[in-house]
Amino acid sequence: MVVVAAVAAVGLALVVMSGCTATTAAPKPISESELNERVRIELDRQWGYTGLDGLVQRPRPEVEKISPSDGFSAEFGECMGGAGFSTWGAGPVGLDMSSVNADGAKATPEQQLAFYGCTARFPSVDRLSRQQLQFIYDYYRGWLIPCIEQRGYAVTDVPSRETFSTSTQPGNWRWSPYGALANRPGNDREWSALERDCPVTIPGMDGWSDPYSFF
Repeated sequence: MVVVAAVAAVGLALVVMSGCTATTAAPKPISESELNERVRIELDRQWGYTGLDGLVQRPRPEVEKISPSDGFSAEFGECMGGAGFSTWGAGPVGLDMSSVNADGAKATPEQQLAFYGCTARFPSVDRLSRQQLQFIYDYYRGWLIPCIEQRGYAVTDVPSRETFSTSTQPGNWRWSPYGALANRPGNDREWSALERDCPVTIPGMDGWSDPYSFF
């Protein structure tokens, strides 16, 4: 299987609220072989989720693009649209096909096969190593959370560094400060201002800095 290699991370600057600046080199990304293995495991899981194993031959298209585990690429959406899907969702075990038919009918085997074909071409897997997750956590605790709280918003249920870097929530969603606000901006203008002043990610780490990621 041919998989696009992870982009090498570049040095990132973490700015602490005291005004001092410390530059820390971001950890290296996972290897291409490890990424391939994660894709293989995820596609095996998704194929089992279709319920088609043993009923039809499993398609094995070439992987074209890999997205972070908590997001889907524009190419995946285009593939699903081209297959005739106008709506779908994400559940704890994978794509939720319960809403694909307007009349509420269960997804057909043909629809499940089409869904898997798009998933196999544009899979979503966790591209981050534990060391990278610890780096992200340090950014959250050392800069992002203080930045948000200085603007009057409280961040709740902050996990420990160990918990953050070793576990995920159902559906592969991972904790982030913006998802744990006790009080939220009242309108789009205030949201935009907060995200501009306190960026949720910083450039340079593939799988986290992607603008379409939900981190």
